[in-house]
Amino acid sequence: MRRRSNEKVVFLRPRKKSFKLPILIALSLVAIMAFYFYKVIFSNTYVVANGEICESFRTEGIIIKNEVPVLSPAKGKVQLLVKSGERVRVGTPLFIVTTDEKQKQRFQNEISELEEKIESLEGNPGSSSMSLSLIEKSIDSTTQKIKEATENGEFDKVRSLQDELTRLAEERQKLLESNEASINTLKEQLNKMKEEVSKIDIVVYASEAGIVSLYIDGLEDVLVPDRAKDISHAQLTAVVEGLTKTSLPKEVNMNQAVLKIIDNFSWYIAFKAEKGLKEGRDYYIKIDNDREIRGRLASINDNGIGFFSINTDLDSLLDSRKIDLEVIVGTHKGCMIPKEGIFYDNGVEGVYVFERGEKCFKPVELVVEDEDNIIVNGIKQGDKILLNKRGLDELFKAKYTTNQKKN
Repeated sequence: MRRRSNEKVVFLRPRKKSFKLPILIALSLVAIMAFYFYKVIFSNTYVVANGEICESFRTEGIIIKNEVPVLSPAKGKVQLLVKSGERVRVGTPLFIVTTDEKQKQRFQNEISELEEKIESLEGNPGSSSMSLSLIEKSIDSTTQKIKEATENGEFDKVRSLQDELTRLAEERQKLLESNEASINTLKEQLNKMKEEVSKIDIVVYASEAGIVSLYIDGLEDVLVPDRAKDISHAQLTAVVEGLTKTSLPKEVNMNQAVLKIIDNFSWYIAFKAEKGLKEGRDYYIKIDNDREIRGRLASINDNGIGFFSINTDLDSLLDSRKIDLEVIVGTHKGCMIPKEGIFYDNGVEGVYVFERGEKCFKPVELVVEDEDNIIVNGIKQGDKILLNKRGLDELFKAKYTTNQKKN
């Protein structure tokens, strides 16, 4: 075929490749990294503030109290008249020991019968052939007849009626006296019967004032403040290891401890003392991670056992013997930061402080720490520091620890 001379020839160019998509992806990645870097750096910061940390140590403590066991005077069934934790005075009834339950029941039955008889006689004294009520009616009737006979001038009849009235009055008096004698006799029998019951039901009274505890562990005569002064840690541990709590049985033996009365305003805590504690100084202590109380370190014996003297009411520790003890030996104040604020630079402890938008490593001195925070020297209140959280290890290649303390 022949090509036409007037036809237009179009030459096709190859298309240029578009770089817009890779550039957008790269910019997005840069933006994400910049945002992540900003978030890591500026959200993981802390403004230094003054704080307070208590320096303390934990140990096991043994409570020593002035306590008086109250013993049963006889064998029998016990009935408490007080509750645990109740404050009592001298002479307060504490409990009853019944030595013979069957005999007591027989006596109580007889007492009930006597009381019913006395009540019946006092309420209705007539018990002879002519009841008191009939005598009273006869007296009223005779009195009326005397009045009528007098009005009618029947004086012979009046004298006869007066003799009858006198007889009725005498009968009434005899009946009253008889009833009163019967009542007195029954009351005497009742009192004797109650005396017999009192010999079976023995009431025990408080010989000391204090607070009642039903917790008997057998150490009441061993862990006595005066005797425990020279105790060693091994002896103290051995005594408490065999500690057993006994519940109050229904039946008790003679001279068995039923309860005890505690001097709740003066007690002691024995513990293994650490170095640096000073006798005669007051310390704050925490018992079983509960409230904080103040105690005076009365003494430390030659075996290293310390004794805190406590003058605080011990209601919450009434039945306690072995406790977890935290002794606060000092309080430190200063610039306090989270443990995450500590970095290590070539083995030197320090923090990263932001100054004029740049981070600067500053060595610090660790004073004291607790579970979460550290008090340090070398920075000031208001400084903004970097916190060593996840992701910063790779960014700054800094090794750190949060379990060291500078003495």
